[in-house]
Amino acid sequence: MSNFFEELKRRNVYKVAVAYLVTAWLIIQVVSTVGPNLNWPDSIAPLTTRILLVGFPIALVLAWLYEFTPQGLKRTGAVQQDTTDNRKAGRRINRLIIGSLSLVLILMLVERLFLAGSTLYPDKQMASIAVLPFANMSSEEENEYFADGLTEQILDELANLSGLQVTARTSSFKFKNKNEDVRKIAEQLTVNYVLEGSVQYDSRRNRIKITAQLINAYNGYHLWSETYEDDFDEVFGIQEDVSRKVAKQLRIQLLPDEDKVLSTKLTENTEAYKFYIRARQFSVKRDDKNLEQAISLLNQALEIDPEFAEAHAELSFLYPQRFFYGNLSKEVRDERMDFHLKKALSIAPNKPEVLKAEASYHLRLRIDSSKAISNLRKAIELKPSYADAHYALFQALGWAKQMELGIKSLERAVELDPLDFFATILAMNYYRNKEYEKAFSIVDNIIANDPSAGAARRKALWLGNEPYGNLVEGFKLIHEAGKKDPYILDNLISHVVFPLNLDLWPVSEKYMNQLQMRYPDNMATFYNVSHIYELKKDYPKWEEWIDFWVSEKNLDPEEEAKDRAWLNGGLQNYQKAISILEHTFTYLKKNTIDVDSLELEEAEVWVYYIDYLRMNNENKKADSFSQEICKYYNKIIEEDSFTSYTNNDIQLDCFYISNDTTNFLKALEERFFIKKDRREVFSEMKLGIYKRFKDNSGYKALEKRITEEVHRQRAEVIAYLKEEGDWDPAWEKELGLE
Repeated sequence: MSNFFEELKRRNVYKVAVAYLVTAWLIIQVVSTVGPNLNWPDSIAPLTTRILLVGFPIALVLAWLYEFTPQGLKRTGAVQQDTTDNRKAGRRINRLIIGSLSLVLILMLVERLFLAGSTLYPDKQMASIAVLPFANMSSEEENEYFADGLTEQILDELANLSGLQVTARTSSFKFKNKNEDVRKIAEQLTVNYVLEGSVQYDSRRNRIKITAQLINAYNGYHLWSETYEDDFDEVFGIQEDVSRKVAKQLRIQLLPDEDKVLSTKLTENTEAYKFYIRARQFSVKRDDKNLEQAISLLNQALEIDPEFAEAHAELSFLYPQRFFYGNLSKEVRDERMDFHLKKALSIAPNKPEVLKAEASYHLRLRIDSSKAISNLRKAIELKPSYADAHYALFQALGWAKQMELGIKSLERAVELDPLDFFATILAMNYYRNKEYEKAFSIVDNIIANDPSAGAARRKALWLGNEPYGNLVEGFKLIHEAGKKDPYILDNLISHVVFPLNLDLWPVSEKYMNQLQMRYPDNMATFYNVSHIYELKKDYPKWEEWIDFWVSEKNLDPEEEAKDRAWLNGGLQNYQKAISILEHTFTYLKKNTIDVDSLELEEAEVWVYYIDYLRMNNENKKADSFSQEICKYYNKIIEEDSFTSYTNNDIQLDCFYISNDTTNFLKALEERFFIKKDRREVFSEMKLGIYKRFKDNSGYKALEKRITEEVHRQRAEVIAYLKEEGDWDPAWEKELGLE
């Protein structure tokens, strides 16, 4: 046997094997690095590897049978041992090995110093990462929530690191079950690195297996991967280890507080944790059924661990969410929201989630903007990649009239969560500044990833506004979004509101009935049912509707007062309408208006009040107030701090309450036909918003022209609905089209 190994050495088989392996590794690295940049097919790298693997034994056989000589390759048997030629052949192979190793060393140094940190976005100063949804490898399909929950918790832990920008859950989870190249995903999310993996949970044995791998998005390299298999009780340690190793690979220096956060468990009870991560699967969806399920699961978590601060903080946010997006009474919302916020604050007042929950409470109830801003800045300091906190800070700064700073917070929120509704709000800012291409580019990107998203509704509204006036395409967008998710609240609201702009009130009524059945306790249902009754001038039912909502304690006194005043205005009980408004909004009894402290919502109440004063022949009083309101509105228009739609609306209101018929008609014609701001003009006229001018000949002529244009677009929409098989022939009779 020793003779055999000596023969291998003499024939340079060892040296050829080393030289081959080194050269092969070098070729594979070059192909893997150069291929993506030259857009080579993904199959090139694995094919090269397979060829080189097959070639390895062939090279060894050839090394045994042949030797290098100055005269070329010769059979080993024809070459004398220990000749000069044989020694020269060995030296050539040595030089080949040394040269190959040198190239390998150079490549490794280049990769480590220049390429490993290279990304699709070399100008970014901070490492950035997207944690993609881990694949569920469990035999039980219902355990998918474990994969989602663990993904989110790892993402959440990484979000605490100040040296790392982490894409938020909403955007990362858009790519769930999508077999896309990680480099393309990284490009859409604007990140340098991607973490992906899989989770396998065996509920019978309470065992969990997690595989995680970190990928450089620039070249597709796997920087690190590891598999963990343990009892589920060790899940917190696994999550911590993954986070620490990702930070280490990305050379993130942990600050002492960050190190402490990674070591902190959400709860000591893993059963409570299971309920918590399962709840997160439902809480991110804005509809009644999912929010109800999330609330139920979180309450189950708290039954096991009443001191679970994050669960309390989440509930203090979800109850108002369900009130807004689903079915929940105001009374229950307020009681539960208060209870869970107080509990969270008593347990862990300085946790980012609790700070954000308290800030949201202040924002929602308009209590203290400075407290909200302070809390949110502290939450962001503790958790830099907290997208929800950045967005809430934008809202708080806007409330405090610090819009320039607010927009920066909004931009940061979008940077962290580019496919969430935050981006739609940023697009609205671009739209307001007449940067229409930027605005539409953002919403189109969101719609491409989620056609049922609120971005479709936003785009539809813009298409109906200045400078487009295209109610047809706007309606089609809303209809398409409704087909994707027909019963989500926003889609139902849009299907009630938008057809009214096209004089398609039977279509609105169809969806209003669905809205009322599915969301009977939602404020949007109250408003839209009221509008239908107002449009049809069915005042007895309207009054019953208001009485019912008051009896259910779901209506704020201010909302009740406005609706009862509008109802009495429709019934021409103007003195009663005035009395109702004065009783609730006591500032109306003052002789002057403080323009400097006036808010837009308050100004709208003044507009209705002035209108009723004029209807009641109290013109002198109305003149005095209308001058002040117009001064405020003109200030808003000059500052250009609102959308052109709002500016057009308040300009009309100013001329209307001032009884300036000439300028009113001129502004209305310009708004609809020249600026093409058409979204709600027709429905507002039908609702009687400008009823004092209804007998004016100029108003009548303009109303006729507006109706003709609306009906022209309506005909296109009817043709579209017939093609879609979504048109009821009975509607033609109701609309007088037979």
